[in-house]
Amino acid sequence: MSKALVVGSLNMDITTKVDNLPKLGETIFGHSFYKSCGGKGANQAVAISKLGMETEILGMVGRDSDGKELIQNLEKYSVKSRVLESDTPTGRAIITVDKNGDNNIIVIPGSNLDLNKNDIDNNINFIEDSDVVVFQNEIKLETIEYALLKSKELNKITVFNPAPATKLNKSIFENTDYLVVNETELEVVFEVSINEVNFEEKIMDIKRKNNISNIILTMGDKGAYLFDDKYIHYPPKKVKAIDSTAAGDSFIGAFVKKLIETNDKDYAMKYATCVSAIVVTRKGAQDSIPTEIEIENIIKENNWI
Repeated sequence: MSKALVVGSLNMDITTKVDNLPKLGETIFGHSFYKSCGGKGANQAVAISKLGMETEILGMVGRDSDGKELIQNLEKYSVKSRVLESDTPTGRAIITVDKNGDNNIIVIPGSNLDLNKNDIDNNINFIEDSDVVVFQNEIKLETIEYALLKSKELNKITVFNPAPATKLNKSIFENTDYLVVNETELEVVFEVSINEVNFEEKIMDIKRKNNISNIILTMGDKGAYLFDDKYIHYPPKKVKAIDSTAAGDSFIGAFVKKLIETNDKDYAMKYATCVSAIVVTRKGAQDSIPTEIEIENIIKENNWI
């Protein structure tokens, strides 16, 4: 049976619903407030697990109630965890969601930044036992770079979502099989905007120059692109969005699951587009991620694929 390992973050999400996202210096009223288990690493692990693939996560939480709750939640979704503990408080994310389902997020990394190279070496068997290793950018970049290198030395498929966005070096590019970015991350990592003329050709040129195997660009209600030997646009599914939290993480989880299952990246992209469309119609992070049976039924009902 195929297995995925997620090396990444676990956060407690604090979400406020508002009419419109606040402008600089503006004070506004919120309509509601809720707490949910999140973190890009945990969200992606839950997504892959809920889709029926054996999943493990390697991460770090604090010795506090939030950390305990995050671990318990992983168990709820059958994610096998090698979650370590530190004296630093568990990471948190402050999320604001507007009436259109758009959001902005402030991440306080906390214990996530304590995961280091020694933790990778001490748990190298988790990488050895996996078919694919998935990363995000809510842990130290030097830890990600080291774990990517070790994963490729062990001939594993690697997926990296550099969120929050930052500049990346050639080692990271060369050891990443699938680099997944959204519009904002595209601008920070590659200094390219989707509003530029022929932005697709610019991305292809950057991909070749940096020896990147595949780039996936997610664009919310504008769909997604896969840049391989050529580029393909995958149109979005028309849904009523209420909360885009975890949509990108769910896209990645769905893509990973179907890629390993079918070895067909084109189908994996189509499937991931469907999954992220479902997620934005539900509130919260991990709880909003659908199961494999739910997805199959919704795809069939809407004739999406």
